[in-house]
Amino acid sequence: MEFSLPHTIAALPSWLAILLTAGVPVLLALGLGHAMHQIFTPQEFAANAQIGAVKYGFVVEVYAVIAALALVGGWDIYQSARETVRQETSNLYMLALAVDSFAGPELSAVREEMRASIRLYAGAVVTHDWPAMQASHPSSGSEAAFQRLARAFLDVEGRSDGSHSVKENAVAWVANVAQARIERLSLMSRTLSGLIWVLVLTVSVATISFQWFFGGGHVALHYTMGAVIALIVGAVLLVALKLAFPFVGDQALLTPRPYLALMEVN
Repeated sequence: MEFSLPHTIAALPSWLAILLTAGVPVLLALGLGHAMHQIFTPQEFAANAQIGAVKYGFVVEVYAVIAALALVGGWDIYQSARETVRQETSNLYMLALAVDSFAGPELSAVREEMRASIRLYAGAVVTHDWPAMQASHPSSGSEAAFQRLARAFLDVEGRSDGSHSVKENAVAWVANVAQARIERLSLMSRTLSGLIWVLVLTVSVATISFQWFFGGGHVALHYTMGAVIALIVGAVLLVALKLAFPFVGDQALLTPRPYLALMEVN
């Protein structure tokens, strides 16, 4: 079973996701600090300071590697998703521009069908594919609309050398749309492994917790540093989550706005 907690957090409203990823680590840090200071004396903390600092440095290095893995993996997912959407919509736009190249009164019905198929396909992506991508569920809701789009441009015959040339380009554009569509639909199931998220959360908790096994100086300063470390950990988690799930959330990194624009083709 896929580890669904990261997707659930990424899908929360932005203010709630920020509150969760910032508040929980801070509360954890302060709660652990209070518990540790109730169990051990300042003298015991001071005696463990040197060896504790060395061990904590090792934990921090491990956390840095794991955090980098999550951030780089999330960034790769986001970049792939953004490029896929750009490729699909740009080729759809080129198809829309090519419609008038099929000139002549005898092709007026063909031109209208081309424009209608673009609008229908863009609408199917918005109404069927996008909600499924947000929920990380498979979707074939735009399949019929895409087949209509393909038939509208592949079945038409050019009546001039110019329209023949446009027809060849249109075939390539339709193929590019098909490739980008497949990649876009597969991206919703491509995310960081649940084991990686478990590892990220485990090391994050270890980083927040281990700092309290040694100490020295003013207690308030130690609490302040603990809260700052917890905020940094929470910020890293939030950024990694938003990058790894670019389609979800009320302020998702990627929105269907380009497809909404294509729904206005006329």
